[in-house]
Amino acid sequence: MGSHHSTRRTLPSATLLGGALALLAAGCTRIDGLAPVTTQGDAVHWLFMFELGLAFLVAGAVGCAVVYAMFKFRDRPGAPDPPQIHGNTRLELAWTGAPALLLVLLFVLMVRSMSTVEAEAATSLRVRVIAHQWWFEYQYPELGIITANELHLPVGQPVRLELESADVVHNFWIPQFGWKKDNTPNRTTHMNVVVNEAGTFDGACTEFCGTQHAWMRIRAVASPPAEFQAWVTRNQRPAQSSARGQQVFQQNTCVSCHAIQGVSDARVGPDLSHVGSRTTLGAGVLGNSPDELRSWIVEPGRIKPGALMPGYPDLPEDDLRALVEYLGGLK
Repeated sequence: MGSHHSTRRTLPSATLLGGALALLAAGCTRIDGLAPVTTQGDAVHWLFMFELGLAFLVAGAVGCAVVYAMFKFRDRPGAPDPPQIHGNTRLELAWTGAPALLLVLLFVLMVRSMSTVEAEAATSLRVRVIAHQWWFEYQYPELGIITANELHLPVGQPVRLELESADVVHNFWIPQFGWKKDNTPNRTTHMNVVVNEAGTFDGACTEFCGTQHAWMRIRAVASPPAEFQAWVTRNQRPAQSSARGQQVFQQNTCVSCHAIQGVSDARVGPDLSHVGSRTTLGAGVLGNSPDELRSWIVEPGRIKPGALMPGYPDLPEDDLRALVEYLGGLK
């Protein structure tokens, strides 16, 4: 359920271990900034590798020149004073002109890479990426879908991510997308991406945004167009689950914070319309299994200290079981 929060003191070691195991159990995802999966990331990566190679060449040339000078012109016992030279015009022009030409070349390549990264396609899938303390909300305006923490994208289709913040400055970073941008209050920034490879790619907020900053994780799922359309179709209609669990949801404060299609329109916490299909809970702090969902409902403040979501330790066992079954069945 919700994961807005405020204060963190200590996190039990068992919870840390459990969170790590849950992330592993959720699937083997790739986190590799040097293996971009987007057209824009390829442009950034190419420029980075070119500059890195150029830097090694320049450093190597300078190092070789220094070593050569150390041995060629070293002082020897009994040697006379070396001839006094007052400047070398050609040498000075060379070591001034060569760096200047390299800077011009890098500037041209940088502008070319920026034009690739910032280029907006004529038709793009719009996704509003709204950062909260400490979770991400994803809205697909043209598709009528709202979800949380797991971003679904089609492979090969241009996507325009509209980055916003509901509270403080956050940062949206998926290493394999190739670059990152801030989510800033009262301002929308944009990332245009074309994901070229299907897979699951993890990331995180990289702008310190409060005590649970470390547990503000991102998961992007890139699917072939047909699979993405199937996901869209599922998420455009209400998920069916236990009627008894729905009653428990509506009779408690869950209904005041969370939206579920056809049940509740609240927007304080994450949308739970299809929460059962997600791989994690609490923006990555737990995997999404019945036992972990039960733990999250009973004591979210222990698992994610500072979470604004209230715990339900006194919920009758039958109600708790029905609620877990209901939420887990929303797929």
